[in-house]
Amino acid sequence: MPGNDSKRACSGESANAKRKRGSAQPEEKEEGKMTDSLDCRWIEKNLEALSCGQLELEQDRLAHAHIANCAVCRQEVEALTAVDPLVRKHFQRQLRIAQQPRAAHAGRALGLSAAAMALVAVLLFAGLRSPRPGAVVAPVQSSATLAVPVAEIPAPPSVKIPDPNASVERAKPLNPPANASDQVFHVQPPKSGNAPDFLVMDAAGFSRRVEDFRGHFILITVWSSASPEAISNFDRLYKAYGSQAKFRFAGVSNDRLSKPANTTFPVFYNQGSKLFGLQPGEFILLDEKGGIAMRGSLTKDFDTLQKALQQK
Repeated sequence: MPGNDSKRACSGESANAKRKRGSAQPEEKEEGKMTDSLDCRWIEKNLEALSCGQLELEQDRLAHAHIANCAVCRQEVEALTAVDPLVRKHFQRQLRIAQQPRAAHAGRALGLSAAAMALVAVLLFAGLRSPRPGAVVAPVQSSATLAVPVAEIPAPPSVKIPDPNASVERAKPLNPPANASDQVFHVQPPKSGNAPDFLVMDAAGFSRRVEDFRGHFILITVWSSASPEAISNFDRLYKAYGSQAKFRFAGVSNDRLSKPANTTFPVFYNQGSKLFGLQPGEFILLDEKGGIAMRGSLTKDFDTLQKALQQK
């Protein structure tokens, strides 16, 4: 029995040893295979080191040999190498800044200290410039003010006060007219046959023509101080029919006489026109289109004219 136990133990040890040796041989073969050629998983794991050039020479050679034979790995490597180098530098710079936190804090502290020193300097300067409470500041007198001479103001002239008891003499015209209403300003007669038939000026200074009265019956007369009866008859007609919108009245004077007393008809002054050949005391009646409807004397044909106006 002991002999059988020792044989079993030996046989067990030999079997275990055989299994260990058998398992070790594939591992050695697999390790040798990894050194000869790399697989896709290894390339994916070490892709960043491959792109940054951090692999050993043998690993780099084997990785490039695998990439040349593998379309999937070659596509991944090309996608990685297509990244803009500026972006890569940016990330590398950010990485370096993140790895140096003490330097950044030191620069910020230096900036804060410089600002504090500048603030202290400003406060000191303001304190030195401000006057002390007990000090009295004397006013400074400008030299330019002292050098300006003062101009002498002349005395105002004396004003003579008139004597209220003294008589005031007024200037008088050499040849005063007997009556201001009798002043006559003659209007020049028409110089040629081309003068208009009717061109007058009203009391406000506006020129009037026959065209201004179109659409109305207009009764025109030439009056003068030598025919008071004609003036009276014309004023009676104006008072009777002047309020009607279809009639217009024009009492024209060849002389610049003042309006006759106790009359109400509108006064016009001739401006060198023919006045349809009218003489003082005569009239002419124009229709709505400017045609001659009637003409005559205000003294002889007064009743006929009055009937004609009633029928219009």
